Amino acid sequence: MKNKLYISLFAAAAVAFSACESDIDNFMVDDTVGLLNSGLVDAKVYTGVDDPTKVFAIKAGKGRQSADVSISVDPTVLEEYNTTASTKLKELPSDCYSISVSKLVLTTDDYRMPFEISWNRDRLEAALADDPNQVIPLRMSVTSIGTIDDERLTTLVRPVLEQPLVAFARYGLVKGDVNATRGGVAEQKVFFDITANFIAQRDINYTLEIDNSLIDEYNAENNTNYRPFPEGSIKMDLEGKINEFLSTSKFNLVFVRSVLVPDNAPSNFGNFMLPIRLKSLSSSNIDADKSVILYTVSVEANKLEKGKWSIVECNSDLNDDPNATESEKANNGADALIDGSTSKWWRSFYRYHAPDEKKPDPENDELYNKYCNLPYYAVVDFGRLTAVAKVGFEIPASSNKRYANSKAGHVELSLDGVNWVNVGTWSSPSAATQAVEFDVTPMTARYMKFVIEDVFKDMSTANKKSTGIGELNVWGEVATWEEASEE
Repeated sequence: MKNKLYISLFAAAAVAFSACESDIDNFMVDDTVGLLNSGLVDAKVYTGVDDPTKVFAIKAGKGRQSADVSISVDPTVLEEYNTTASTKLKELPSDCYSISVSKLVLTTDDYRMPFEISWNRDRLEAALADDPNQVIPLRMSVTSIGTIDDERLTTLVRPVLEQPLVAFARYGLVKGDVNATRGGVAEQKVFFDITANFIAQRDINYTLEIDNSLIDEYNAENNTNYRPFPEGSIKMDLEGKINEFLSTSKFNLVFVRSVLVPDNAPSNFGNFMLPIRLKSLSSSNIDADKSVILYTVSVEANKLEKGKWSIVECNSDLNDDPNATESEKANNGADALIDGSTSKWWRSFYRYHAPDEKKPDPENDELYNKYCNLPYYAVVDFGRLTAVAKVGFEIPASSNKRYANSKAGHVELSLDGVNWVNVGTWSSPSAATQAVEFDVTPMTARYMKFVIEDVFKDMSTANKKSTGIGELNVWGEVATWEEASEE
């Protein structure tokens, strides 16, 4: 009795499953076949590249039938289209092309397959030069299938000549996305794509080159200060290929952080550029407008704290004026150059009068001759070795900015305070410019001499060349690597 029950249940389940399967089939249409793209279709034909144009036949439905399909030229397709669309398309001469694959068999497993049109490119170019609106009118014939999609059996292929071009996907100025800071990873890979506007029919080998002349051109055109990467900071393979049947290829460069920002030496501050040019191809053409990458990395200097700084010398200090008030000495001495505020500000020796209150005679007055002649300078002791990359100054704050008069000068650096190196000149666009910043030749130093060589105008003071500065600033890094080695 129990066995009979099991047999009955199994039979019922089989019937139910069969009914379910049948229901699914009921919702699926019979296989239909047609062209993927019907009507007027533009086909890009690349000059100098021997690749065919593909016209796809597609089959959709239950997928249980095969189909024999063929394609042929049919002038009536063109006549019907011109009449319906009110166009004046012409049939392309037959010597411009051949249908190299005109018959297909779509098996039960096939979804789509291509017919192929091969081109006589020289003849095609001449024909399209006379009239670009020429087409190949095609009709597809179908046998051995349940349903034919009558609305998708014709197409008009209009060839459009294109230059086959290879280019960088990212081109022009490219800001580097690497970590150029102390303590960052040792090496970083950066990837770039080379792309073709066509599918390669064979491997396309390419070569790259580093052309540093592009840096000078870019700097001249854009008033920038990029310079080449130091030797060893970039590793890169200059050869590669776009593989057959693909349109893209990748290449990479390796950024070696420790060359630009070493662990045991000063950073190489500044703006660096790697100009990569797509130099040559084994076939096809280089897109000249997209053939150069200007890859840039900047090593930024930090604005330095002044906690250990001191002024060790100033050749025009208001404190040397015997008639200076206590307030002036407290607020306008050389120490105000590095106190972190422009509310107190340095003022050159300017107001000395002789005891009889007469203005000094510049030719005979000792104090005047000592303190009132350009150039003025102040010597800063950083308190420890410091890598200097940029220097700047700010003018006095608020109404005291009227005393700002510094026009031009230079900066010197020294390890011992005795032997000096001129690392850069500076100039201010106007006496009212709030802050002036300028790059200097990077150097590790203990002392800085800030020099004022020229002023904007004669002032209404005893010293006609007097001036004032609110604050000196320096960008760089403290030489912690030196301190570590000393320990």
